[in-house]
Amino acid sequence: MKADIRRIPYWGALSLLAYMPFHVFLSQWLSTFTGGLPAWKAAKDVLTLGLVIISITAVFYYQKTTPFYRKILMLSLAYFLLHILLYISRRVPFGIAALATVYNVRLLWYLLIGMSAVLLLPKKLDWSKIIRVVLLVSTVVAFLGVVQYFLPKDIMSHFGYSLERGVKPAFFIDDKANLPRVMSTLRDPNSLGAFLILPICLIVNEILKKAKNKTTLFGMLGLNGLALLLTFSRSAWLGMFVALTVLTAIQKKDYLKEFIKKFWLLIALCIVLLASGLYAARDQYFVQNVISHNDENTKGAGSTEKHFVFAQKGLEGIAQNPLGHGPGTAGLVSIHNPGGGLLTENYYLQIGYEVGMIGLILFVLIQFFIYKSLSTLHSLPAGRQGPLSTILLASFWGLFICNLLLHTWANEAVAAQWWVLAGLTLPRRL
Repeated sequence: MKADIRRIPYWGALSLLAYMPFHVFLSQWLSTFTGGLPAWKAAKDVLTLGLVIISITAVFYYQKTTPFYRKILMLSLAYFLLHILLYISRRVPFGIAALATVYNVRLLWYLLIGMSAVLLLPKKLDWSKIIRVVLLVSTVVAFLGVVQYFLPKDIMSHFGYSLERGVKPAFFIDDKANLPRVMSTLRDPNSLGAFLILPICLIVNEILKKAKNKTTLFGMLGLNGLALLLTFSRSAWLGMFVALTVLTAIQKKDYLKEFIKKFWLLIALCIVLLASGLYAARDQYFVQNVISHNDENTKGAGSTEKHFVFAQKGLEGIAQNPLGHGPGTAGLVSIHNPGGGLLTENYYLQIGYEVGMIGLILFVLIQFFIYKSLSTLHSLPAGRQGPLSTILLASFWGLFICNLLLHTWANEAVAAQWWVLAGLTLPRRL
């Protein structure tokens, strides 16, 4: 019986990795038969909260805590309590504040579930099973995204998608019907693009390690890469480039140094030519629509300009009230706030705006400790490294770029994927 209880966090972690990418699709579709869409939407977070409570309780009951686990737990509790304090002092409507708090704190729930699973299992994790789950899920999601591109653009409306029900059934570049964007089973194209960064890094890493099943790996890479391309998510494209650059720098550091040393002039020339070419072609259809997401027919500020405008408003709001405006006053949840909210188009500015500089510092500290621990793990001899430490380090920087441009960590699929795997990768001795 005890062994079964100890395995709950592990099976919970696998379930989160497998289910979250399909949550939006399943909740929208199944609720058309059963009703109760709000209950379907909330169920994932209620179950996750229950799972993290069980996980933490089990770790303390079986006396499996470590100094690092207690440090992360204390920082997470402080971050949560700060949300409660600001809700009380700022008088944000309860429903909005509660939902925003869940969105902000569930990242740490995922992390603690993963860490608890490692501490409670008597043996090492079955990493081959975990990696298979990650790659199988991403490949299925990518396949559905590619298929979606060629299907009628209203196809998702047949599965309960609509603006009235909270999810757009189709996305287009600047609302142009001839420029569709895929989101597969996730909420939007940008989230799908961000979600694919880690699996693509994982596949590329396996190829760099000269794995035997290269045909399968290249097939998966092609499918995931094509789905990423069809999102037309510039933030995800940039994040993917950064993540793969970091991955190459980690895995092939000496080769990369030698390559740059030999061809630095050619590399610099290529960068200058690319930048010059994009500037010269700034009025061309492809550059206007695919790169800048706006053309002469765009009404008001274009997509690129809005990022700067929203970020500036976020910075101004933090400067005006560095202690925070309260959970639910910025980010995706804030659009439901009767008092008005702010889309900062930057997750870190969102946190700073909602829970102030103290909250932002707490969140960054947690990320710093996790990243530092993963770096330490990666520096160990090959046989003692975590199987995904390199992937998590590289994908972190790609997702960091995405979060500088969007509210990426607010998406449950992207958040669960990286934070659960980070928790599972951290060694027991920390």
